Amino acid sequence: MCIIWQCKVFIYTLILIQQTVGQSVHESPIASVIRKSMVATAKSCVNHVNATQEDLEYLRNDPPYPEKSSCIIMCLLEKVGVVKNNKYSKTGFMMAVSPLVLAKKSKLEHMKTVSENCDKEVNHHDIVPCQLGNEIITCVYKYAPELHLKS
Repeated sequence: MCIIWQCKVFIYTLILIQQTVGQSVHESPIASVIRKSMVATAKSCVNHVNATQEDLEYLRNDPPYPEKSSCIIMCLLEKVGVVKNNKYSKTGFMMAVSPLVLAKKSKLEHMKTVSENCDKEVNHHDIVPCQLGNEIITCVYKYAPELHLKS
């Protein structure tokens, strides 16, 4: 599995680096460290759910994703703290986003709004395993469509 796909999977999940910061990953030492960490984390989640290239292909589309693809998303969201105790964490979302948008107050405020809206809208009850990943990504794309890195 290629590094680019692993990085894309994580970028789809965090939905942050290039679009939020508004700069190339190569321009910022912080973004470079985050990217390297993302690749390792993404690889671990892809391996954890025993994903195939086909499972990754679904992530190019809009959610909802099939179960295995959704499980990749769920794993990543758990690892970065956006999901805690099988629930969406607006605090975790903001902690994941803050270092990347700190210098851009308007973007930080926008992410706070996204976080609050998703906290109200994400279904935390009676959902099948990994469905929470679909719920969160769908909500984030709804309020921050600029973060959807379709290719």
